[in-house]
Formats: sequence, C-alpha cells, structure tokens
Amino acid sequence: METIEVKGANGERLLYDGATVAKFRHNGLDEAARNPISTYREIRVTHRPGKRGRPGRYEVMLAMTSFMSLTVEEPEKPQLDALVAALDRSRA
Repeated sequence: METIEVKGANGERLLYDGATVAKFRHNGLDEAARNPISTYREIRVTHRPGKRGRPGRYEVMLAMTSFMSLTVEEPEKPQLDALVAALDRSRA
C-alpha cells in the first residue's frame, strides 16, 4: 500500500496509509483524528500567495467523518497533490 505524508506549516501532518487518513499534531506526538477512507467526502485546497518575500501557502480542508484542516507550505505541494489524487481514486 502507498503511504503519503503531508507536513503542515505548524508541526501538524496528515498521513494516508491506503486504508485511513490520520491527523497528527505536535510533530507527530499526538494523533488528533483517524478516519477510514470509506468516509471521505471532499477535500478543498485554497492557495494563499506569499507576501513580502514569503512563500505561498495552501489551506487544506478535508471532510471525512471528522473535518481535518492543515496549512501547507509550497515545498509540500507535490505530496499534497499525491494525497488529493489518492483520495479521488478511492472514491471511484
């Protein structure tokens, strides 16, 4: 199974393991939520452009049994795209 980890800007992360999506806080020390893929409803990604030399960010809202939000820096965009693609494939 494929594992995708998307690291957030403030020490949070989303971990997709093929069967579930989990959200971790405090650099992976605290599991805040874990939801089965079968409960996936939608994911919204909003780009926030950078200002004054700062890189842009992406605001992510994942709707499953619970809602998970995450702010992602520009360098993590490929992992975010992989997560979106994997979740969309799971719906089909």
